[in-house]
Amino acid sequence: MVIPARAASPKANLQCSSQRLVTIFVGSCLLALTFLSGFFYCESSHYDAPSESNLRGAAKLKISAFSATDVMSPDDSSASDHEEDALTQEYFNKHKEKKWVNKIKRPDDWMEWGFGDVHSEFDCGLHAHDQEKPLPDLKFWEFYRDTYKEVVNRDIDFDSVPPTEGYAMDNKDGKQPYYADISPGKGRGLFASRDIKEGELVHDGNVSDIEMSADEWRSMVFSLPQKMACDFAEWTWTQQTKKGGPYKIFTAFNISILMNTSNNPNTMPKSKYSSRMYALRDIKKDEEILTDYRVYPTKWDRVGLA
Repeated sequence: MVIPARAASPKANLQCSSQRLVTIFVGSCLLALTFLSGFFYCESSHYDAPSESNLRGAAKLKISAFSATDVMSPDDSSASDHEEDALTQEYFNKHKEKKWVNKIKRPDDWMEWGFGDVHSEFDCGLHAHDQEKPLPDLKFWEFYRDTYKEVVNRDIDFDSVPPTEGYAMDNKDGKQPYYADISPGKGRGLFASRDIKEGELVHDGNVSDIEMSADEWRSMVFSLPQKMACDFAEWTWTQQTKKGGPYKIFTAFNISILMNTSNNPNTMPKSKYSSRMYALRDIKKDEEILTDYRVYPTKWDRVGLA
């Protein structure tokens, strides 16, 4: 025998409707609060945190800007634990501004990431095409260099020339013949500080450039605020230093790294194995210094960053 269902009373229907309305209202409020908290977090920092990885489905980790013990190999740890702690504390004391030491989300598999992963997940394409980026100031370079010393090479010795001016060249006046400024349509760039003669040495990468491994590259990327990490990625390249030799990763920690590329360069190396760049023609004072990046083929797969 089938027993017919009992019809709900008007009072029961009213209670059910009220409960549904309360549930919908509370849920809407929680969603709104979640959105607003995320919005104000992003707006509170000069440098945005990297987005969650959708390439590798990486888990989000709350890790500080860097952890020296995570990136120092046993061969590099020449200082005692006490000395390392003191150096790290000195680093943070020097860079207290929030825009420099904000938190960054680091995925579980960060040591497996390649150049393309970082470029995509950190929105580096958008940053690279931002023509409103200011010139890096001295505080930028100090933090940038100190981070490299903290997480990659504590023993590196940069020369006494302020990075906003370049580096010490091995020539008669010890200076490179250019300065940094904003290039219309290109953003940051380099310009001749005086007339330069055809064939003159314009940039000496043997003095300025620094080689690093793939693991050191990743350690540096994941120790910087997002936009600075994008600068670092943009300012690294692969190069052979001799015919048939291995490809290596290079960068620089001064304004020499701001040189722009062009299909009509006025400065080039004599071979793709050389880091010394010479003037292809006479260059007038205040003319932009341009090279052609294609001279150094990009081979991220050859250096462990594919």
